Amino acid sequence: MNTKSYPVTFIILLSISTISCSLDTDSANNTIIASVSGHNLTLSEAIENIPDFVLNQDSTNAIHSYANQWIQTEVAVQHARRLGIQNTSEYQNRMVRYQNQLLETLLKEQILESNRDQIEVLRDEALNYYQTHREQLTFDEKFIQYRHLTTQTRTEAENANRDLMNGIEWETIVNQYSINPELQLRQSTQFWPISLAASDIPPLNQNLRTLGLSERSTIHYFGNYYHLVQLMDERTEEEYPELDWLIPQITEWLKLEKSRRITNAYLRNLYLQADSNNEIELRTVSDIERILTQ
Repeated sequence: MNTKSYPVTFIILLSISTISCSLDTDSANNTIIASVSGHNLTLSEAIENIPDFVLNQDSTNAIHSYANQWIQTEVAVQHARRLGIQNTSEYQNRMVRYQNQLLETLLKEQILESNRDQIEVLRDEALNYYQTHREQLTFDEKFIQYRHLTTQTRTEAENANRDLMNGIEWETIVNQYSINPELQLRQSTQFWPISLAASDIPPLNQNLRTLGLSERSTIHYFGNYYHLVQLMDERTEEEYPELDWLIPQITEWLKLEKSRRITNAYLRNLYLQADSNNEIELRTVSDIERILTQ
């Protein structure tokens, strides 16, 4: 293998303390903070990709760390391109799969965005739910708080699992690996009845019933994504939860249920429309069995 070294330059603005105050938009757009073989990283690109809570803690170090990671990635990517990996059939097959997953994810986000008003849950609605189901909302059913991470690839899930084990901040892990960091961060702050916890992914729900506190599940492949969960807290006392504690939980459950119902209905209609237009062909189970035995 060719071990020739390639020029790498790294520039960082050490004097930045308050990004929004010290630099105007044009300056941030044009200021190069790192470069690898002529491929540049601008300050605005770095800021856009760093979570706000990280920037707010220490903007200078956050930008420096991001730029350093960008350099490491860029060096690897440029080397992979020189090897021609982007021309292999494996690369092309994975790109098609990733593109399809991304398109499906963005479609679901667009569906929810266009139905935002239908997803909102008012306090009165949560109170009505509480009154209707009050007898069921004791701690006879275990309530749990858990972290759920969904990634595009198994490697990302394994890296996230390693970071959890090494004590990396949950917010950092979610922002780096999750396909929907905002949702999964929010849901990790809530308590859920065990019957509702990750109920749309049965293997995770089953894991959550047996995990001990702080334990992590195995990585599961479900719905074209990779998932893992970590149990953080549980409440099992046989009493009614305090209303001020329970209402935010109910609000989140109802939002999630509405989101699922709206998304599933939209996708079901797409399927029925394609089916009525004779766009769908599917071999029967017996046909597939016959093909496999030939």
